[in-house]
Amino acid sequence: MDTFAQIHKVSVLNKVAVLFDEDSKAHANHHPPTLDDVQRRAFEIHHEHGAVNGGYTLDEWLEAEHELEGTDGPDSGNDLVH
Repeated sequence: MDTFAQIHKVSVLNKVAVLFDEDSKAHANHHPPTLDDVQRRAFEIHHEHGAVNGGYTLDEWLEAEHELEGTDGPDSGNDLVH
């Protein structure tokens, strides 16, 4: 193997290691939403859909859960670009 191929191979491996490390840190800092958080958001969605009283629906709960699980807080915009 020539020197250029060796350097290129090491360079690619280093990039993969850095991306893996950054991805691991992002997952380590992720805190799943609490049941109270999901419930609160489900009520908000229920009222946004025009409901005045009563509880939220299963669809509204699942929507709230999906929204909250998709965010990691204030720095959630720091997605990795692959």
